[in-house]
Order: sequence, then structure tokens, then C-alpha cells
Amino acid sequence: MGLSNLFQNNSRVLTFTIAGSHFGIDACNILSFSDEYKQIQAITNEQFPSFLGYLDYRDTLVNVYDSATLLNRKRNRDYKSQLIAEIDTYKKSHTDWVSALEQAIVTTERFTLPRDPDQCTFGKWFGSFKTEDTDILALMSKLDEPHRLIHQLADNLIGLSDKGQGERAIRLLSIEKGTTLKKLLRTLEQIQEILKRDIHPVIIHLTKDGTTPCFSLVLDEVDDIIDYEAENLDTRITDTLRHEPLKGYLRHASGKNYMMLCIDKLSEQIVKITPLEDCIS
Repeated sequence: MGLSNLFQNNSRVLTFTIAGSHFGIDACNILSFSDEYKQIQAITNEQFPSFLGYLDYRDTLVNVYDSATLLNRKRNRDYKSQLIAEIDTYKKSHTDWVSALEQAIVTTERFTLPRDPDQCTFGKWFGSFKTEDTDILALMSKLDEPHRLIHQLADNLIGLSDKGQGERAIRLLSIEKGTTLKKLLRTLEQIQEILKRDIHPVIIHLTKDGTTPCFSLVLDEVDDIIDYEAENLDTRITDTLRHEPLKGYLRHASGKNYMMLCIDKLSEQIVKITPLEDCIS
């Protein structure tokens, strides 16, 4: 998709977030963006992890770099993939927890797994997890009740079993497996679906002259395109953040602040981390 209309006003900026840090890049430096991540001609080079490979842009082969790695930050998509895997363990641990409870009731063996919902691995994660995603927040609010009800089953059903009502305890547990446990697992699956949906890398093709591509960046996600006033761009901050390839620090009227990337400094940095034969001109 082209962004040619954005060249008419160089006080527009494309914003994106990496590991909680907000960045921006002037729209006049963007030729286009695409979702052709899977079409990158990938290379493997452990010495230059930011350099992903090449992509054809209008019959010109351009170098592609991972923005997060290039800026020495963790990739959002790696975090989300890890969280998806962790949620799989939480689903399994509670399925196993219920199975262990059933086994304890049937055999009258001592049940040793955590009964306190705040002390199991999921409970500790749930109590500390933070996100700005409203869809995930809405689902998180639905997890607390079924999770606590599941853990209450241990005291309630083992109490029945101790009174000689083991068969009744098993019947009640069977009902809870089809209702409360199912609700807990389904809600966790819905959170995973949102995370998977959001793993959608975007490529921006960059330029210095408005016409010729110089290199491309992979962004984990794009936030917005916003207008800004020149007086709101603090260029003094580059002395403090001299290790970052910045042209300034944008204090936006919305209340959000952005580190504005400088394409010339990015180019200088890229030359240093790219194999000689693949360096951009």
C-alpha cells in the first residue's frame, strides 16, 4: 500500500511501539508499507541478527531489518508467542489439577496440589499480569471467578469424600469439568486467539529522497499516523539519548511521547551491522 499522499505534509509521523517504548518516523521517509513478511528472502547470520534478508520493492532488491533488534529491544511478537505458550501450560496444569483431584477422591489418597488460587502458577501470573489491550482485559475479568471456583473444589469435594460420599463428589466434579473448567479453558483459548491475531508483522519501505528505497524495517505492529507541530519536537534530547538513532523527542498533544527516528542515523547504524557485501549505499 502506498503512502504517497503523506508526502504533502512532512509534519506527519507513523507511530509504533516496541517493548513499551513509543517510536515515530516521519511519513516523508516512508515509500509504502506491506504485509509481505513471509516473502522476505531470509538469511541466517548470527553476527547480524537485525539483518533479516531481502525483499523486492518494484524491481529493486532492498535490505530488510528487524526494528526491535536494530533498536536493541525485545520483539513484541516474541513476547506474544511466549505468552501463548505459557497459557498452554496454564490450561494443562488446571486440567491436570482436576484429574489429580478426581484421583485423590477415588483412591482416598492425600491431595497435594495448591488449593489457594493465588498460589498456583497461573494465579501468580494472573495477579501480576498487565496489558493495555482492552479485548484481553475484558477476557481477563472473566477468569477470576471460574479459577477460584475450581480451587474451591478441593476442600468441598474432599470433604464429601471424607464423609463417605465419594460417588457424589465424583458426580459433582464431572459437572464442574463440563462447566467451570470448560469456561476457564475457553476464556484462556480466546486470549490466545487475540494474541495470535495480533502477531502480524508489517514492513515499511524507507527512503531519503522520497523516491528511491534505501532499506526496509519490520514492525511488530503499527499504532497510528499523527500530525505534529515542529515546536513540539525536542531535538536537545538527542544528547541524552545519543546511543539511539534519533532526530528528537516528540511531545505530542495527545499526552503520548515518541522517540523520533532519524533515517540518516539509522542508515549509519545499519552499515555497521550489515555484512559488507550487503551494505546499502
